[in-house]
Amino acid sequence: MTIKEKLKISLKKIFKKKKIVKINNLKLGSFKEWDSLNHFNFLLQVEKDFKIKFSTRDFSTIKSLKQIIEVLNKKIAK
Repeated sequence: MTIKEKLKISLKKIFKKKKIVKINNLKLGSFKEWDSLNHFNFLLQVEKDFKIKFSTRDFSTIKSLKQIIEVLNKKIAK
């Protein structure tokens, strides 16, 4: 399973969306449910699903799926 496929599952868990087709440009505020609280919950879900830990800086700077993918690629490569 690719990172994007796994992220789609994480998105569906937190935002209760049945169908998420394009994720390339999704970011905080892309849909009504993606507010600051659910953004934090989404990042926690990503940590759980990918078995990684974001740094405090990651939590404060990540605002889009593109940024999440970049961080995940770095953490998974380690």
